[in-house]
Amino acid sequence: MDAIRKVLFPTKFEDLSFRCLERLLPLKAAGLEEVILLFVIDRDEVAYNLFRGFDKKLADQLREEARIRFEDWEKRLAAEGVRTRHLIEVGSPEGKILELGCQEEVDLVVAGRQHAHAADTVYLGGTTMAVLRRSAMPVLVCKHTGEGACDLPGANVFERVLLATDFSPDSERALGFVRAVAPAAKAVDVVHVITERDFRRSPPEAIAEAEAEAKERMEAICEELGGLGLEADHHLLAGHTAEAVLQAAQDYHSTLIVMGTKGRHGIREMWLGSASHRVAELAPTPVVLVPVARDECYV
Repeated sequence: MDAIRKVLFPTKFEDLSFRCLERLLPLKAAGLEEVILLFVIDRDEVAYNLFRGFDKKLADQLREEARIRFEDWEKRLAAEGVRTRHLIEVGSPEGKILELGCQEEVDLVVAGRQHAHAADTVYLGGTTMAVLRRSAMPVLVCKHTGEGACDLPGANVFERVLLATDFSPDSERALGFVRAVAPAAKAVDVVHVITERDFRRSPPEAIAEAEAEAKERMEAICEELGGLGLEADHHLLAGHTAEAVLQAAQDYHSTLIVMGTKGRHGIREMWLGSASHRVAELAPTPVVLVPVARDECYV
């Protein structure tokens, strides 16, 4: 990935607002040229049924409301020098996001976390989780505050990036994303977690060897990122991966977490989730999950 030139911004307006959108504008420094605004009229809301058929009146109303909002957003983004257009579709939100993301060859999809609970936690809604599992494109997950805006700290969400790596091909693609947004960022903290499983399965000498190797590899990443003009530091952590990454994001005042993900499917993943999905679910900061390379644009 060389640059972030095109972003797909699907919204229902109450979860991803213009405030969230405008905080992505620092990506102009990383090559941002175009934002595609997407509103999907959920077919279940206007579906055919035995009694009233397709609710064309409601569909037209929703379409016009979205058009009016989007035209205002387009005017405001044009003033910032970003080319913008909007799409309004009827169908499955998940399917349309994936389909149009592929057709438009976007570099980044923005998604919202929804459904706030009394305990002030937010879980990944069905559409967001489905997009994360199936997308071959990086997905930026934002927290919905419940106040009509997604929660992006500060004016530049890319200012201080936390890159969590296990040195796998998935993590290499996540590093590629960090390289792409480097012109919009100022600093990067590279972290690697030695997990409890590692401690249980490996003798002390093997752990010591793994520590030394991890530090060496993180130093190499930091040297590369420093060459891109970023302040880069590395940190070796221990414990549960998701918990350690979340704590590190707080400790280092991260504005964005970037992780690779395999985008697994199946019942086990649905119930247990991956470390990257868990971080996206619980992090107070936005999270970018970068999927494994695939031949298909989405699965």
